[in-house]
Amino acid sequence: MSKFNKDMTIGEALETNPKAEAVFMGFGMSCCGCPVSQMETLEEAASVHDIELELMLEKLNELDDEECSCGCEDEHCGCEDCNCNHEEEK
Repeated sequence: MSKFNKDMTIGEALETNPKAEAVFMGFGMSCCGCPVSQMETLEEAASVHDIELELMLEKLNELDDEECSCGCEDEHCGCEDCNCNHEEEK
């Protein structure tokens, strides 16, 4: 099941996966820290920035398939890839 959908806000997307910011930047959306981003849905942002919504959602949902370099399954991990402390414990 996809984690990202057209009705979630940019802020929610960043909470879901901080790596979403790189996807947004790749589409020319440098507004991730903007206060409006906390209220603007992905669908609204795609429209405003003239981005194909389905392509953006596809790229965001591909983030779910990426594995962390430390191999942990913690979605809020923080190693070099995701800021966990698991590598420090090894």
